[in-house]
Amino acid sequence: MALTGAPPPDAVGEFIRSAILRRVPQFVALDGEQVIGWCDIFPHEKESFAHVGRLGMGMLRDYRGQGIGQHLAERAIAQAKGIGLERIELDVYASNEAAIRLYGKLGFVIEGIKKKARKLDGVYDDVLVMALLIS
Repeated sequence: MALTGAPPPDAVGEFIRSAILRRVPQFVALDGEQVIGWCDIFPHEKESFAHVGRLGMGMLRDYRGQGIGQHLAERAIAQAKGIGLERIELDVYASNEAAIRLYGKLGFVIEGIKKKARKLDGVYDDVLVMALLIS
């Protein structure tokens, strides 16, 4: 799901270091030295949910619609399968039609809707719960 603002660089660095240490499937797209997109899948920490991962991704607006996000997600999903994940979950705003189409192309299906789950500047948005079974 989209952030409403960029996190501080130190927080990003710590997040990436933590992901590397945990062997999290994580990919970034670069344009020169600028990160333009990312995708990661964090495995669940509880043992009984260890087969489940949560996908997160983002792409700078100017680079959307070029297939970069799809490529990042395909790579992350392949790596997630390689580390034994069998189910990948995500939440997406119902208003984010492009992301919903992308996730559908990747095989994700809608499993539920959280009504009025987000309220930003007085405007509500539903959140779709989507999942992909990769076993």
